[in-house]
Amino acid sequence: SANILLGVAGGFGASIPAPGHVHHNGMELIRLGEMQGGVTARLESVAAVWKDAGFNVKTFEDINQLIWEKFLCNVAMSGAAAAFGITIGDVIENPVTWKIAQHLANEAYAVGKAKGVHFSFDDPVQYVKDFGSKMPKAKPSMLLDLQDQRVTEVDAINGMVPVVAEQVGLSAPYNEAVTAMIEAKESFFA
Repeated sequence: SANILLGVAGGFGASIPAPGHVHHNGMELIRLGEMQGGVTARLESVAAVWKDAGFNVKTFEDINQLIWEKFLCNVAMSGAAAAFGITIGDVIENPVTWKIAQHLANEAYAVGKAKGVHFSFDDPVQYVKDFGSKMPKAKPSMLLDLQDQRVTEVDAINGMVPVVAEQVGLSAPYNEAVTAMIEAKESFFA
């Protein structure tokens, strides 16, 4: 962490529809914070550069909380959507995939709590559902990667939950299974 300048929790999405072309899926807010907490002059200086470039930026006391909250949504929605080849709305609407997404979210939430994360909510399932309901037609980047036969970032999302779970004496079997499913898909073209 000595080489990490700041933490960022982005409120936007993007995709690569073709080589050399990037599609921006909307910009909400870029959240910046010191990894050790607090708002420093360095943080404000970096935020000013982003703002001067036209971005909507805000600094936060506890960026770790925001990173984990975004991580939770990625774990549940991106993991399930990629594993089953469906949109976020389909994840929520299908009782079977929604149940799996709930387990993914609950495992990540338990791990975060054990790591001392101060979430802004007590119900991770409702939080993830509220997030996903805003973009039912969205295809997360891991799903888009699989559709284009590219290796995903599953190791840093669902694959990371069991790793951190083990560090805090927990397990994450649903995240292990979803990681294995996505890695199996990757093995056909990687």
